[in-house]
Amino acid sequence: METLVMFLLTGSLIQGVLCSYKINLPNRVEALKGSCVFIPCTFDIGQNLKNDLTDSAKRKWFKGKTLQFDSSSPNNGPLKGEIFGTATQKNCTTCFDNISQSHKGSYYFRLEGSDTLQYSYKEPKHSQVQIVVLESPPKPTLRVFKDQQELMKMMEVIEGSSVNLRCSTKIFCPSRPPSLRWSSSLNENVTEKQYQNQTELISDLNLTVSHRHHRVTFTCTATHQLQQPITTQESWMLLVQYAPRNTSVTINPAGLVLEGRSVTLSCSSNANPAVNYTWYRDTNGLLNPVQTGPNLTINDTDSTHSGQYYCTAENKRGTQNISLLLDVQFAPKISSSCSRNSAMACVCEAHGNPCPTLEWRLSGHVLYNSTETSISEETLGSTGVKGVLTTHRSLKDTDILQCFSANIYGSASQQFQAVPPPKETSFHYPSVLLGAAVIASVMMSVCIMKLCYERKRKEKPSETTSGLILTHTTVALDNDGQFVDVNNGMPSSTALSAPESLHYSSINFINTEPPSGEIRGIASLTSEYAAVQDHPAGAAENNNSTSEAEPKKQKMTAEITDTPSEDVIYENTSHRYRQKEPLVSADCR
Repeated sequence: METLVMFLLTGSLIQGVLCSYKINLPNRVEALKGSCVFIPCTFDIGQNLKNDLTDSAKRKWFKGKTLQFDSSSPNNGPLKGEIFGTATQKNCTTCFDNISQSHKGSYYFRLEGSDTLQYSYKEPKHSQVQIVVLESPPKPTLRVFKDQQELMKMMEVIEGSSVNLRCSTKIFCPSRPPSLRWSSSLNENVTEKQYQNQTELISDLNLTVSHRHHRVTFTCTATHQLQQPITTQESWMLLVQYAPRNTSVTINPAGLVLEGRSVTLSCSSNANPAVNYTWYRDTNGLLNPVQTGPNLTINDTDSTHSGQYYCTAENKRGTQNISLLLDVQFAPKISSSCSRNSAMACVCEAHGNPCPTLEWRLSGHVLYNSTETSISEETLGSTGVKGVLTTHRSLKDTDILQCFSANIYGSASQQFQAVPPPKETSFHYPSVLLGAAVIASVMMSVCIMKLCYERKRKEKPSETTSGLILTHTTVALDNDGQFVDVNNGMPSSTALSAPESLHYSSINFINTEPPSGEIRGIASLTSEYAAVQDHPAGAAENNNSTSEAEPKKQKMTAEITDTPSEDVIYENTSHRYRQKEPLVSADCR
């Protein structure tokens, strides 16, 4: 019984001693070839051996049965480096330098103090550390957080949000830690914040995203200090949702838009997500939709297509509008009209782009403002001009009035035959007066001849009338065949057996045509002369002073004096014909 009790007590003591040895180290560490490896480590021993642990205790690392490192001679073993802290601090953290591929493998820790303190922390009771040697450093780790939640790659953030980009890289050698640096495709400086622990270096980049950050790549670069520095990097493309921005329109083909050609208006916008485009046209202040899509094509353009066009770019984050003035260039087009009242008035309108010039031409000659012609002009908007012409000048039937307009793309004209004013009845007053004087003279002569004839029968054969000197020569035949001459006012010795029968009288106006430049009329001071010839019936015999073979023609001459008497009558005619018994004829020539 006593033997059994002793055995149990001894086993409990041994178990207590064994259970008091502990070690904390990672199962695996990575080492960068050419750099150093850092192995964090702590250990513990039984309380009963606490007094046996001194700073002179040796701390060693073994690989299998081969000693690799001894703290008492750190530069003499296969692994050279240093062990941190002291044995009494129970620190076994170690850094090995100049790691190569031959150093990879599984390592365990051994503590050697006094004779009673000799212990190896190895399997299966304790964990060992596996050293992995890397030929090159791994890329840094990059993560993005929004509102303290990590985002997966290709996730989008909304414009105005705050995000945190975090980059970290492993520290292989604390004595020679790597460095981290941020860069972006915006080529702008960024502010970062760095910190580190025993095994990792961290850099944070905080920013408020905007449309400028959409599809911007942020890159974190790690540089490891070796014999030749080695750099690695990791990138992240930030996706931002934002409303349309920088919306613009273009015209194709570029330059001036000429009438009759096709033109395409193209709209583009910077937005995420993609936008929907709608085209509108400004019609009298109202926006009327034309079509959807980024492009608007107009075939066979003309002046009616000119105007303001609007492109609307819209997505779920907002809307943006932009306008474009389409200015179709064309040659002038003319419309005109004319009317006549007291003067001729013509109106001409010309429309073209650019605004044309306008001028009036008469039979090919340019008309200007004058006393007879008035020309005014006014502009009609930006593409029209209106001209008004008023003229009082007489136009011939052959005159051609023309409205002419031109700009850099061509010219146009409209012409019409000038319509002369209706002919009005007009009088040439000098001629009227002259004609009246002639008619009056004829009528007066006829009246005098009739009066003389009547007096010849009843009174003495000759008399003088106030304002008129009349010389009347008549040849008559009596019953005895003798001529009676009354030219001197004395009666013939031979009595007339029968009254004279005068068939007609001829009056010849000797001076009827005025001299050059002289105007005839009632007030004319020019005397008129007329020769009156009487032709009695059967007048074929000779007079006393002439040959018997030639009939004697008696003449009567009447002079119209400068001061006409009350018996003188004027009419507007050149010839007058009267008939009376016996027949009397007045012939003016």
